[in-house]
Amino acid sequence: MTPLERAAYGLNWQADHQRRVAVICDALTDYLSNKAGGPGGGDADMCGGVVMFLSAYIRHGADVAAEDAKHAEAGA
Repeated sequence: MTPLERAAYGLNWQADHQRRVAVICDALTDYLSNKAGGPGGGDADMCGGVVMFLSAYIRHGADVAAEDAKHAEAGA
């Protein structure tokens, strides 16, 4: 495996990993929004907003990493 191939593999792995993190963030948002007897409405809304932002940010990073990996594979 060439260094370029290794870099492409690493970027693909990173993209998959980041997408999994985004799914977890989405699930946590849903959980906090529907939790009975848990955090107050203000706390749940704040946590949900932060997690939604992080989810979008991480998903964007995964898309960029996947695109980079495609370019690296094409150039190999």
